[in-house]
Amino acid sequence: MDELVLGGHRFTSRLVVGTGKYKDFPTMNAALQASGAGMVTVAVRRLDLKARGEASLLHWIPKDMVLLPNTAGCFTAEDAVRTCRLARELQLGGENPLVKLEVLSDAKTLLPDVEETLEAAKQLVADRFLLPEDLSRIQKRAAAEWDTLTK
Repeated sequence: MDELVLGGHRFTSRLVVGTGKYKDFPTMNAALQASGAGMVTVAVRRLDLKARGEASLLHWIPKDMVLLPNTAGCFTAEDAVRTCRLARELQLGGENPLVKLEVLSDAKTLLPDVEETLEAAKQLVADRFLLPEDLSRIQKRAAAEWDTLTK
């Protein structure tokens, strides 16, 4: 399989794994290492920013994995953009992190809010955030179309 290049990072795997739903941090770490993935999503809103050392989720993520901050739990474009800006400020995933954008319309079904997602994508592209092409090709194209439609 060809290597995947996103935001200056090179990946031999297209698998993206997450940090949620594990019974504990050691189990998460073992799963991340066994996955062979090069990217891991981290829900910025769910991070305990006061935790240090082994109490911090970030401590348990293998150092060779690229952090992909995501906007899980956001229900408006404003919240999603604010969350991405916080990730950048904290340098989660580096100075210009790749981000996984999701804006929800319903807490139960986790269905996306298309209009809010497009608005957030438009703002993030303008703010020079890196939306991974393979993960958000549709969002970027839709944001450009949205911009054209709303002018």
